[in-house]
Amino acid sequence: MAQTQVPTVEGFQELSKLLAGVAATAAKSIVNIKTSITVDAAQTYAGITKCTEDGLAIADGTVTQVTTTETNDTVQVSKEFTVGAGVSVTVLGFGVCNDDDDVLYMICGYNAGQALEAGDKITNTGKMQVKIGAA
Repeated sequence: MAQTQVPTVEGFQELSKLLAGVAATAAKSIVNIKTSITVDAAQTYAGITKCTEDGLAIADGTVTQVTTTETNDTVQVSKEFTVGAGVSVTVLGFGVCNDDDDVLYMICGYNAGQALEAGDKITNTGKMQVKIGAA
């Protein structure tokens, strides 16, 4: 499935707080998004319409470190969702959130909405690479 993922400014700000020791929650949750979204760095958790349907509501994902360029330079959060009974919804993307579920670390938009019905499964995997770059 074609998709676009970007980190958000809100996520970088939260990462900075974590490194400074003033925030206690890291990327952990995945939220499905069901209305039109803008996949850009300015997107915020408050600015998305979250799925609340049975089986698609925000949930903790599995957090691992993976390698993109350097060993363990990427945080990966993944979660398989199973659509609940009687549910029919189109999912347009997902976001990776902190454990408090109020900060959006990254957002992903699908090139086409995913029409889901009861019993369908969808697995969302968000990757956020920490890069070394010029100041």
